[in-house]
Amino acid sequence: MYIAIYGIIILAIILCIIPMSTGFIAALGLIVAAIMIIVLAKRNFDLKQSMSKYPEDMRIIQNVKEGGVIKLANIDGYNEDLDLKVIGRNLYMEGDYSWYELECLRNDGEKVWVDVDDDDNLLVSVVLKKITLQDIKANATSLERMDEEESGTIYYDSVRYDYDDSGDAKFYKHCDDSKVEKLYYWDFKSNSGKYMISVEKWKSEEGKDDYVCYYSQIVKPMAITVYSTHGEEQK
Repeated sequence: MYIAIYGIIILAIILCIIPMSTGFIAALGLIVAAIMIIVLAKRNFDLKQSMSKYPEDMRIIQNVKEGGVIKLANIDGYNEDLDLKVIGRNLYMEGDYSWYELECLRNDGEKVWVDVDDDDNLLVSVVLKKITLQDIKANATSLERMDEEESGTIYYDSVRYDYDDSGDAKFYKHCDDSKVEKLYYWDFKSNSGKYMISVEKWKSEEGKDDYVCYYSQIVKPMAITVYSTHGEEQK
């Protein structure tokens, strides 16, 4: 991709310093257009590759897409297992690293959000509630400090959460590269390893920083059942 960018820059310089015929300029324009097509095709390929690194016929949560059906057991605040229909899959990318969220619906119409991170180890979490910076006694200044120091602590309901990670990311709604948004995120984990808090900073339409916080429960792999990955008949 960087080679393509450098090529466009060099062609632009040539156009500025060397007198050329109309035909030659047109030819260069076609070359630039071809390079741009290659760049976009490469980006689309990367997005598709990030969808899953496993064979599509494996019935695992890493392969679940829109139309899939899953069950989560032993989730706080629910008296029964969560049977969920996946209505959307959104992608997050930070460089070559990616993770995603599943937008799900219960039978009663309640929306449930499930995050799936399959880096070195599979980490699945379900959002229990949306909270605020005030709830965790944090603000923009304290978050920036923790980001710089790569350490820090927050508290929610008298439980301690330690800094785990932060960084720039891009968000692709429904894994569509024409719907990209930028955000900054901070992740914190409880000492028990059962809960996590995520803070996301987005730009509002007015250009202001909007902070969104989520309180989530980490779901053990044995508590996850995948009935179908993308709408096929359950077996």
